[in-house]
Amino acid sequence: MKGLAAVLCCLCAATALGAQTPEGGAGEVLIKWDLRLYGLDAALGYRGLSLWQGADTILWVSAGGGYQFANYFPDAEDTHSPEDVSYSNLNLDWRLGISQGLLYGPVLKRNLLELVLLYRGKVQRYAEYDAIPTGYPDRRGILQNSLTGGLVWDGVLRDPLYLTREGLYASVSLELVPGFLANNLEGDSQYSRANALLIGYLSLLGSREAGVYLAERLVFDYLYGQEGGIPVSARTTIGGLVDLPIGKNPLEGLGGAVRGILEGRFDGFVKLVNNLELRAYFPSLSLGGRGGRLTPGLLAYFDAGIYDKLTRKLSLDPVFLSTGAGLILHPIGFDLVLYGDYFINENRLGFAVRFGLHY
Repeated sequence: MKGLAAVLCCLCAATALGAQTPEGGAGEVLIKWDLRLYGLDAALGYRGLSLWQGADTILWVSAGGGYQFANYFPDAEDTHSPEDVSYSNLNLDWRLGISQGLLYGPVLKRNLLELVLLYRGKVQRYAEYDAIPTGYPDRRGILQNSLTGGLVWDGVLRDPLYLTREGLYASVSLELVPGFLANNLEGDSQYSRANALLIGYLSLLGSREAGVYLAERLVFDYLYGQEGGIPVSARTTIGGLVDLPIGKNPLEGLGGAVRGILEGRFDGFVKLVNNLELRAYFPSLSLGGRGGRLTPGLLAYFDAGIYDKLTRKLSLDPVFLSTGAGLILHPIGFDLVLYGDYFINENRLGFAVRFGLHY
């Protein structure tokens, strides 16, 4: 596929000046940025207000854009070749939001439980729009504005030395895309999306020899609205509040979230995905005399997913299953993973290059 044929650099880095607690101190500026497929996202935040006693209040704004490739399979059997269903997407995103802490974790020195309110706008322009059939609101592209509210629990302890994780991350959210937010100017989209996500991390080993942890993710996604008002960009993705303020929003749909299935396959209104992964990092290798380090690692995974076949009722026929392994290279704060994927349902072996953690 085109997106995997291009060698991408997706750096995930976050810079925070200081480690302020809600008990007092000066305000704090937060900066976060993320390179994506031929594009860039950047966010600027401010932590210093106190709208809820004993917890942080964070205001932030972010924007980004890029040139990306996508797929749409126009029939239920999804038998088309990638060359017949791929199209290019020139897009721009902008977001405004507030994360209000409801419970503070003094050990982690940040909020454990947050109320998140988010406005998001996006513009997408498609070059080969014939890949998307007539009748969909985003056949030629889309201008979309949405409002999202949700709760986020982040109790994950991330070890920067051994690269392990321990704890739970959970979110529930509701995204609204109403017509009165100018969503009928280009691509008449009107729908809502409910999402629930749970990720658990269990650290198995953290030593000079290796850092090993087990990760499990369960995500449920439901799109509500008239069929003609739900764009392809929503059917082929999953919502959820992850990696704020830039956010992996939306996440990959059934195709992509279940590794080994081509992105864009098996679009639906209701999706349920489970990922299980064992990840190990080994001692770093020196890249020269200026302190550069490269950390190698290995992973093994088993993914499963089901969807509604556009009927709004989840079906267990079929249950999509995949398994595989990967070689990890962790140079400067991000992961480059060389995957070997096996899609069990179709007895198909594939290879892919992906940047960053799957979850």
